[in-house]
Amino acid sequence: MAQPTARETTIIQAIIAVMKKHADIDAEFIVIDTDPPLSGCLRLFGTWGSIERPIYIAWRITPQQGKLLVFQLQALREQQPLLLADYVAESLAHQLQQQQINYLDTLGNGFIHAAPFFYEISGRRKKSPKMLPNRSQQMAGTKIIYQLLKDKQLCNQPYRTIAQRAQVALGAVGPVIKELQEKKLLLEDNGQRNLLYPTVLRQLWESGYLTRMRPKIQVERCKFSAPWNIDSLPHLIREQKLADQVLIGGELAAAFYCEKVQAQSATLHMDEKLALKQMLQLRLIPCADGPVIIIRQFAANNAFEQRSPEGLQLADPLLVRCELLYDEHNSAEKFSQLAQRIEQDYLLSDENGG
Repeated sequence: MAQPTARETTIIQAIIAVMKKHADIDAEFIVIDTDPPLSGCLRLFGTWGSIERPIYIAWRITPQQGKLLVFQLQALREQQPLLLADYVAESLAHQLQQQQINYLDTLGNGFIHAAPFFYEISGRRKKSPKMLPNRSQQMAGTKIIYQLLKDKQLCNQPYRTIAQRAQVALGAVGPVIKELQEKKLLLEDNGQRNLLYPTVLRQLWESGYLTRMRPKIQVERCKFSAPWNIDSLPHLIREQKLADQVLIGGELAAAFYCEKVQAQSATLHMDEKLALKQMLQLRLIPCADGPVIIIRQFAANNAFEQRSPEGLQLADPLLVRCELLYDEHNSAEKFSQLAQRIEQDYLLSDENGG
């Protein structure tokens, strides 16, 4: 296995140092053969014995990112991962403990129940160490990774082509490609680049999208003027001849992708310059807690390759899954069910070559 990146090493070393401050607790990082998203193993030992756990490293965890992180760690439950982070907020710590997911942060907060070792500390809020820039999680990096996920062969194109496809500055491409290579998600061999672990690359993109991009591309939240409602939306899009301009996302798109889903909300992807006009055409008016969210399209290929039976354009399942994660109006149960169904039926099958 390759050595951890500089950022990962910073977190590992800080956590080892804080653990060694406790009486009869020692710690060391062990390089073992693990596949991403796991990054080697942390060994904790003392006169009481020892435990070893594969580690999952995260940093700068926002509330939205934390929601996704718990979901991803639950999928790795059989491997008993230990989350290492620069800082775990109390709200996230509570979620992790509820799911019996072990974690440590650089301030000494942690929860490990792994006989013979039991560790539980919370409430420390000192300033965490400064982390290195995370290019893949910035706006440009998120756009680049999205295009790599959409076209697995794009990674072998010149940087200029990647920049044009992602609609980012040429200088942004190199650092992102280098970071993906450091994370072992992109392998270069004899001049050819190959994407490895597409599921992990997608999870990296989801984190960047939810944290960086999604808050910046929201245009408006709306409700319908009477007597229109969410069930009227497909008809209104067709009636106003907007089927080629508006993408349906969020819960309403999930209702097209999955059977037996009664949508109560929707996300509409629009050209920001036309959004106000199209909102009026669709009988939408601004409302802080309305069921329809308007976001601007950030790429020319945000649509799914197949239209709905009515000829409507649906947002790519990559985007629909993230919209379900982002919308706080959705219940945890609905999020879990729909997110898993879309991932299983449309994302994992594609990533596994199905």
